[in-house]
Amino acid sequence: RILDNVARYNSTAQIDGVLVAEMVGRGREMILGMSQDPTFGPAVAVGLGGVFVETLKDIALGVPPLAVRDARGMIESLRGYAVLEGSGARGAGPADVPALIDTLVRFSALCYDLAGDVAEIDINPLVVFDAGQGVKVVDCLIVPAPAPAEA
Repeated sequence: RILDNVARYNSTAQIDGVLVAEMVGRGREMILGMSQDPTFGPAVAVGLGGVFVETLKDIALGVPPLAVRDARGMIESLRGYAVLEGSGARGAGPADVPALIDTLVRFSALCYDLAGDVAEIDINPLVVFDAGQGVKVVDCLIVPAPAPAEA
């Protein structure tokens, strides 16, 4: 139906595809990221996402694989942690921090496992819903590692 509507609007339009995505409800936007350091390997980052990542620059870094205590420590070290606790936003209750911790631990394991294959991963935003409601990736960019040079 979308393609039919486009054709009616502009019969010469060239359509390469259609992206259909779920509408995600309100929550706290976070960012998860990974980049490869040539010496130390993968490093993971967590912070407030959306527009806040660039304006507040509130990011915690860790080396995968992360244990639960490491992930919790990274998240609790953020200046914006109050937003997750519910004390930083008017009328908002606590966010699902346990689901965020679990996601960060699993993400770090993935980054560790893919260290030679992936150069960087950027998940922004990762929406963290209210307590008990989980998290959802809204946008993700994965950059493959460059192919090794042939000898």
